[in-house]
Amino acid sequence: MSTIQTIFIYLIFALIVLSEIYIKHHTKKNKAEHSADDGTRYVIIASVVLSLLSVNLDNLAVFRVELPSIFLFLGFPLAIFAIALRLYAVNYLGKAFTLAVQTTDQQKLVDSGPYAIVRNPAYTGSILSLLGLSLITLNLYSFLLSLLVLVVGYAIRLRVEEKVLGEHFGQAYQDYCSKVKYRIFPFIW
Repeated sequence: MSTIQTIFIYLIFALIVLSEIYIKHHTKKNKAEHSADDGTRYVIIASVVLSLLSVNLDNLAVFRVELPSIFLFLGFPLAIFAIALRLYAVNYLGKAFTLAVQTTDQQKLVDSGPYAIVRNPAYTGSILSLLGLSLITLNLYSFLLSLLVLVVGYAIRLRVEEKVLGEHFGQAYQDYCSKVKYRIFPFIW
């Protein structure tokens, strides 16, 4: 691994950790009495940890298929953009953002800003930051493993979250889903 790769990996890793610490601190008061999470918070944590561990596939030579070096310089700005997107989406929701799936009587359905483009832009930021990090390794297997565990983890989370939001907001949520068709990535998912 080159020096620039190592610097980029540690820098992105540090920014991801710092942004999550900020989010946890910034949103710790945004809790309802009851969570409808069904353990999906732990599914997300597990998928993120597995994605981060995939960066270390370089240590196992059998799990290395080299990507062109251009991906190093695509992965870095992608990860930076994605971290900023996650922070923006979290801050845009303000008190409505929580790390667990939950709703309150005072909660309003947000359908503007980044939430007018995709229904879960904070998840978009999380996924893209980790995929950007995996691209920096220039290891195709690292990228594919990261993509797989993140898609599975967030798909499980979305199923639970959309059910809870649908029950809480009713027809307004159905209308929102009709208006904003994509959950995570425009034209893809």
